[in-house]
Amino acid sequence: MSDDFQAPPPGPAAPPPAAGGDAPSDNGKIFAALGYIVGIVALIAILMEPYKNEKFVRHHAIQAIALWVGWIVASVITAIPYVGWVAGPIIYIALLVFAVMGCIKAFNNEMWEMPLVYNLVKQYI
Repeated sequence: MSDDFQAPPPGPAAPPPAAGGDAPSDNGKIFAALGYIVGIVALIAILMEPYKNEKFVRHHAIQAIALWVGWIVASVITAIPYVGWVAGPIIYIALLVFAVMGCIKAFNNEMWEMPLVYNLVKQYI
């Protein structure tokens, strides 16, 4: 045996954390993404101990809850004759687009400020 043994070179660097905070756990990222599709998942993510302290999960979960409140408001607006019949479907389409975009952004580990909604909920994030 010789004393010429060399250590292997270091491996690749870890991926950078999400912008604006610490990197989310894998389960946290899934909770953040699914919260936009199933509102109760966002509520669970805010209440569960390991995830409620992750800034990334909290950011997306609060936006998702605000989005689901928007769904409830849209349901009430749709019940109004004539005005609701026209505005309701437009609001539903916008909410669906925001939900899909939020889900994709959360799953791709991106912090995303949802238009209109983020300004209303940023004090809770």
